[in-house]
Order: sequence, then structure tokens, then C-alpha cells
Amino acid sequence: MLYLWGNLNLQGLPSQKIGRFLYRGGMLTSHSSASGLGEPEDEDALEASLSATAAAYSAYLLADRSLFSEEIESLDKNLEDLLTRVDEFVGMLDIIRSDSSQVVNESLPQIYTKATEMRHIYRKIDKLEAFVKMIGNSVAGLEERVIKAETDLGAFPNTFKKILHTISIPSFLNKSSSSRQQQTLYEPPVLFKTEDYFPCVDEAPY
Repeated sequence: MLYLWGNLNLQGLPSQKIGRFLYRGGMLTSHSSASGLGEPEDEDALEASLSATAAAYSAYLLADRSLFSEEIESLDKNLEDLLTRVDEFVGMLDIIRSDSSQVVNESLPQIYTKATEMRHIYRKIDKLEAFVKMIGNSVAGLEERVIKAETDLGAFPNTFKKILHTISIPSFLNKSSSSRQQQTLYEPPVLFKTEDYFPCVDEAPY
């Protein structure tokens, strides 16, 4: 039976339970093998003997803390640091949960409202881009007309125009010039109206 006790883990058990275990598991086996001879001892003396035996065995099984004080202190310090890190991590998780709830309950509705407002602004920007494009096309058309008019009529300096007006032109030249004027009649371009695009233009400016 003694070779089995070395494999048993008795560390951490009270001395009273260790004594009872040793008594019931080991000592009684020798008495039971002795064909039942002998009277049982007094209960108090037996308990005292068990306590003494348990204390003796616990002294062998339990390590002396004074021999491993540095290792124990280092282990305690590491455990304290680990617990501190765990507390910090739990606090960070609480902050993340609170921030997430704030984002879901407060920030998301505000973002949705702002996004709805921005859709109206985007539509206004699209209309403004179309308006600017239309103005660019009108300006390009007017520029083409100006270039054509300068080509047809000629862009003479004012001094030459005054000289030409003072010179008498023959009748056959007047006919050709009048026919040229008839051929190059001015046609006003179709322009846009700002009232069509800005109905509130008559209101007082801010």
C-alpha cells in the first residue's frame, strides 16, 4: 500500500482528512489482516494520533514557502500585472460598447439626416452644372457669330471707316454693297432668360 501513496496528490487537503485517509486506507489494512484480534483505541486518542500523523505527512508534502520566497513574489507580481491588464481590457471593451451604442443611437440618425439633405444639394449642383454648360454653349455660339460678322463685314479701323464715308462711291458699287447688305442681314441669336432658371431673382438680396 505504501507504494500507492506516492502517486496520490494529497497537497491542499486538511490534515484531518489526510490522517483519516491514511488511517482508513493504510493502517486499517494491517488490522484487518490480523484476524480481528485487539480492541479499538479510545476515540480521542485516535483523533490526536491522526492529527499528529497528518501534520507529519503534510510537512513532507507541502513545500516550505521560505525556500521559494523570491519565486512566489515574482509569481504574485506577474499575476497582479496580468489582472491589471485584464481590468484594462475589460474597461476598453466597455468603452467600445458605449461608443458603439452611441454611434448606433445618435450618430447614425444624424448621418442619415445629413445624407438626405445632401441629396437635395447634389440635385442643385447637377442643375447648376447643366446651366453652366448651357451658358457655355450660348457663349460659343455668339463667339462664332462675331467671328462670322467680322469676316463678312471686315474689321477696319475707325480711321479707314471715316475716310471711306467721305469718299463718293459710284452707283454700281452702291448696288453691289446694298446687295451684300441684303445677303448678310443680322439675325439675333436665341438667348436664354435668367428668369426661367432663377425664379426668385426679383427678391431682395441677402
